[in-house]
Amino acid sequence: MTNKSTSTKVSLFVVFVLGSAIFSVNGNVFAQQNVTLSEALNVTDTAEQNFNETDSVPVEEELLPTTTDGSATDNTTTTDGSATDNTTTTDGSATDNASNATPRPEVEEYFNSLENGTSHANTVTRDSQTILLEGESLPEGSFIHLYDSTPYQIMNGHIAAKLPCNDANSTDVNVLIGQAPNLQPAELEFVGPLSTPGELCLYHVDVASDETTPITDIAIQSNSTEDIDFPATSTVVIGVNEIAPLGEDHHE
Repeated sequence: MTNKSTSTKVSLFVVFVLGSAIFSVNGNVFAQQNVTLSEALNVTDTAEQNFNETDSVPVEEELLPTTTDGSATDNTTTTDGSATDNTTTTDGSATDNASNATPRPEVEEYFNSLENGTSHANTVTRDSQTILLEGESLPEGSFIHLYDSTPYQIMNGHIAAKLPCNDANSTDVNVLIGQAPNLQPAELEFVGPLSTPGELCLYHVDVASDETTPITDIAIQSNSTEDIDFPATSTVVIGVNEIAPLGEDHHE
């Protein structure tokens, strides 16, 4: 009976010791969690306070260039210290004075010529027209207007014409060039390898305006006492490579 009582007391003592140990461990863990959470909250508050205390910089100032002494400026910095419109020199001083730079004589002359309408600066272009004459008829002394580049003059161009011809390789069709109404026959060059004398012959000529004779119009004219009927494959091909504005003296 005594042994049983003693065993019961030992068991209760062991349970008490284990319960005390478990309570002590849980208490320490809870305390550590509270300390960790408190430290985290303190760190967050400190960071937020530091952020609020930091001086904010306007976006405009962040985008502004700085002078050599580190100060911000809304102007451009020159390297030679000369004052220009809304600029800052290398010593950090600002000025609103505009630059008085004088353009080079050739540049000034070019813009003056544009204002006066006397500029003949060529513009590179590419225009090609193929005129099919098959089935067409050209009455005696009449003409067919083929091309007009007004208000520009042709500075570089080419004409190739496949026209009815006789056995002597000549044709009764004139190719007229100039500025209407002042058109003159062009001096055509015969192209033998691509011609059939007595039927159709190929001719070509380069076209280029000069200071006294602008070329804007191209036409064909009958130089025959009879009507000229164009057979199959009769063509005129016009190519324009460069043009320039007409001067005031040549505007019609």
